[in-house]
Amino acid sequence: MLRFRAQLGLLGLLVLCASPALWSCNTSIDTSAFDAAVKADNDSIAKYKVVDDTIIQGYLKRHSYTAADYQRTASGLYLVTLTNGTGAQVVAGKQISVKYTGKYVSKAVENKVFDTSDNAPSKSFDYTVGATSLIQGWVEGVSLMRQGDRKLLLIPSYLAYGTRGYGPIPRNTPILFDMQIVTVSP
Repeated sequence: MLRFRAQLGLLGLLVLCASPALWSCNTSIDTSAFDAAVKADNDSIAKYKVVDDTIIQGYLKRHSYTAADYQRTASGLYLVTLTNGTGAQVVAGKQISVKYTGKYVSKAVENKVFDTSDNAPSKSFDYTVGATSLIQGWVEGVSLMRQGDRKLLLIPSYLAYGTRGYGPIPRNTPILFDMQIVTVSP
């Protein structure tokens, strides 16, 4: 029994001495596949920033909009003002009511509607700003509007549904929303 305890003690001492070496053997995780995927995604976004901007510029030209008619944000979102509102500014936490029609920007399908608030029972989309998950282009565009505004939001794919697409919207597709802010809660 004494011999067994001595062996057990020796084994314990061996494990204790070897532990630092075992812990340091393989503490790094190979992230090369993840890193490659992130790089590919970033390269795709860079490519589509150029492609989408060309498509959106084509839409603006086909419809005779000049630089005086639209605003381009730093993110690449375009806003064309159709009607200037005079009501309250849209801000986070406010309940708003929006009428919209979503269409494609590309010349081949630009008149095709993929979504509209006309399908809603109230004929509008009502939500609390900042509390609802929406595409980046919608969020940014609405934040630049006020009650009574009607604008075209021309949204590049990377601010919309990106490389995955959604429902009837194919991946890497710039889209347009003809949007009117009907009400902004006080």
